[in-house]
Amino acid sequence: MGGSARELLPVGAGALALSRPPIELTPEIRLVASGDGGFSLSDPYDCHVYLVESQGEAALIDTGIGRADIAAAVRATGARLRYILLTHAHPDHAGGAAALREAFPDARVLASEEVAAWVAAGDEEAMSLESGVRAEFYPEGYRFAACPGVETIADGEAVRVGAVELRALATPGHARGHHAFLTLGASVESCFCGDLVFHGGAISLEANWDCSLQDYRRSMERLARERFEALLPGHHGVSLARGRRHVEAAARQFARGFIPRSLV
Repeated sequence: MGGSARELLPVGAGALALSRPPIELTPEIRLVASGDGGFSLSDPYDCHVYLVESQGEAALIDTGIGRADIAAAVRATGARLRYILLTHAHPDHAGGAAALREAFPDARVLASEEVAAWVAAGDEEAMSLESGVRAEFYPEGYRFAACPGVETIADGEAVRVGAVELRALATPGHARGHHAFLTLGASVESCFCGDLVFHGGAISLEANWDCSLQDYRRSMERLARERFEALLPGHHGVSLARGRRHVEAAARQFARGFIPRSLV
């Protein structure tokens, strides 16, 4: 969670066509879906969904809530989708994993150990689906489609698409099992930070069982030590230059004994 969408659309009526074409952010990275908590490219409840493409191979970062036809946007690139990487298990980020796995059976779905188990089983309690519906982060009547066969990507482990490497970084706080993904070998080194941190150093604290302020502080300190140029969060604005300043702003607040501004 982390975005906010109020417009209610029917559930189970088939995939919704994307309303806007993908946005090229860097030579290797496109924004292929984004909901009302962002740029309104797709379903109102979607997080930002990023496609990383290099030398004819691609990886998706997150999947949206599962009601938009993201597969069509991926196919339009002509690239071979090798990986679907999940930052965390909240349905606006992982709800489309099952449909995309069906559309691309050769693609590997990867997440942290905890997230992999919850998404594979469709564990709605673990992913705090009920509270998300009450908060209108997800539509009334929404059910998470389990995605069997999700594999684990460990902290520090990397996968490669073409010339670009994507390295997982354990960053719990917003949610248990949360991963950020860092690029290596891209034209613009980037950090896909999920719902950990946003433009201006804002964070996303929620009253869910697995949201931890102390984990948040440690993850922000860790991310602030990494080197990257673009910060690509799960919702709201993106920073293609000097993206680390947003992470550093949040880390400074924690270091001073304060809590950074929360979006929710």
